Amino acid sequence: MRFPTFARWPVLAGAVHTIAVLAVAGCASREPLRPSIPETPVNYYVRVDRANASGYDVSVAFDEVNADSIDFYLPAWTPGRYLPDRRPEVESFSVREGHGEPIAMRRLDARRWRIYPGRARYVTIGYRVPTAVEPGAGRAFATLLELRGGYVTGAALFGTLLGHESRPVQVSFEVPRDWSVATALRELNRNRWSGASFDVLPGTLFALGDRMTDYKLFVAGKPHQVVIQGSPRGFAPDSLLKLVSETIELGTRFYGAPPYERYLLAFHFVEPGVTGLGATGQATSASFFLPPMDGDQVRQAGIGSLLLHQYLHAWYPGAFGPAALLDPNFLAPPDVPGAWFLEGAAEYYARLLPARYGGGGSRSFYEAMGELLTVWRQMGHGASVDPAALRPDTADEGELVVGGALAALVIDIAVHGDTRGQRGLDELLAFLQRGTPVGGYHEGVWAEAAASLGIPEAALSPLVTGSRLSIESGLARAGLRLVTRSEARQTIGARLVVEAASGTVVPDPQREAVALEFGVPYAPSRHFVVRDVEPDGTAASAGLRDGDVLLRINDTPVGPDETIATRYALRRYVRDAPAGSAVAFDILRGGVPLERAGAVRRISVTQVEIEEVPGSSAAALVVRTGLLDRAGAAASR
Repeated sequence: MRFPTFARWPVLAGAVHTIAVLAVAGCASREPLRPSIPETPVNYYVRVDRANASGYDVSVAFDEVNADSIDFYLPAWTPGRYLPDRRPEVESFSVREGHGEPIAMRRLDARRWRIYPGRARYVTIGYRVPTAVEPGAGRAFATLLELRGGYVTGAALFGTLLGHESRPVQVSFEVPRDWSVATALRELNRNRWSGASFDVLPGTLFALGDRMTDYKLFVAGKPHQVVIQGSPRGFAPDSLLKLVSETIELGTRFYGAPPYERYLLAFHFVEPGVTGLGATGQATSASFFLPPMDGDQVRQAGIGSLLLHQYLHAWYPGAFGPAALLDPNFLAPPDVPGAWFLEGAAEYYARLLPARYGGGGSRSFYEAMGELLTVWRQMGHGASVDPAALRPDTADEGELVVGGALAALVIDIAVHGDTRGQRGLDELLAFLQRGTPVGGYHEGVWAEAAASLGIPEAALSPLVTGSRLSIESGLARAGLRLVTRSEARQTIGARLVVEAASGTVVPDPQREAVALEFGVPYAPSRHFVVRDVEPDGTAASAGLRDGDVLLRINDTPVGPDETIATRYALRRYVRDAPAGSAVAFDILRGGVPLERAGAVRRISVTQVEIEEVPGSSAAALVVRTGLLDRAGAAASR
């Protein structure tokens, strides 16, 4: 699950109220004068020492501070995530004035300090950000640094003075001579960039090192940079670059002109056995951590829908979205109960747009959504979606994305049905894109959207009340139905159920403490537990049993938090492997680690599919046709 950052973030509401203000003597009825915030840039310097690759050394220089006391803070969360960061505390925090003399300060919490500049107008703040991969957070949100390269998000590196968020920023990296740095900020010169304000920094991605290959693409009238780190020997990038171009064309054909000046796509291939694979999409960049693969395997590995999902986040919530995200408070994680809509819409259109514009047609769309329905049932859900249960603090990433996409399908059909095929989810997104104020929309926007689309408010009730949606009833309005079919396939031959593995989970005190601090539920890490082993299947050939905890397939880690790696492993090592190929499983049985070897087998499996109902009504046909035969949201603006 991966959630974006945003192209336009105003100053945090009320931030300037925390700065000391000057009252006008004898004028009690007038507003107190506030110190003006300078328009000069805040300068950030990041130093990377290859000989001491344990963290990033950061210094921040402010002029015209004009405050007896003021707070400096690092973001409590990273754009693209809905939960609090659990990084280790920064080290060696210090504050000095222009002549190098120390300035008094005190620590308020793990990511916030109060400093006392007194008469000092120039303040330099320094600290060290240690490298860390947070448990369950994924490497796309990690702070990584090794001898040959690194990766980090701006939320981990950069803080600001409360009330100074609107000032322009300049960022400089000091790296080893043979290293390069890639980011989507506007480049001033080598390893130096600028941004309109601090608010662009938390979601900015930085890739650095001496093993990066760099490609420039000019697509849809905008420059795009593709960087690849750690690619396998002999990796041919042609297929990946073509897939990137297709992705950009699909997004811009649907939405119109890109909402960014430039865009960065960073691909990181990691060694077998490394955990935390995944991706994040931001307003101006996206990052992907993938298992090693040949260049011609990128498309077959299912990277296309992942890439498009993350790229679409440049528009939502990059260009429009809820107020908690477009007008964020970085001092505490956002409350986004409607995250299922943001993630679900991205996944839905990642499945719909290739069928609509790429020539796949209705059959490929039905197959893509049938795949999600199969996964949804494997997760233990039936033929309905409860949006109220799809919360970032209670549902896992897969449930949020898959359940959200199925809910988006049902809503799209409902709007088409209420408007006789004239409007759908396309137009709803166009309304939000066109009408969202800078600060982001709120719940009241759904009534306005319903009026604009000419539909009853009840049609959008899932977005307001989170009412349960029947997938079967929704499909019926489009003359579609669910069917289950048995067919011979190469499969693992067992259900992988998300469970807490009893007797194997070690509690995470740090995660538990953070959950308590922010009032969110805490649950120990979950794993895939093997259930319902088919006698003639691949799992049975390796001697897997009901209740085994599955950790790896051929050294690739799998699990509920390893969505990308799991999909890759099941595709490459089982589904697309020749029958009879050797396959290895790392498991836990009764808390004891074991290795088991087997062979890929072809067995009869049950799949959920979508098909058209023969003799559907004219109204249903109009709805069904409208899903695929659309000009796109951009044409509705």
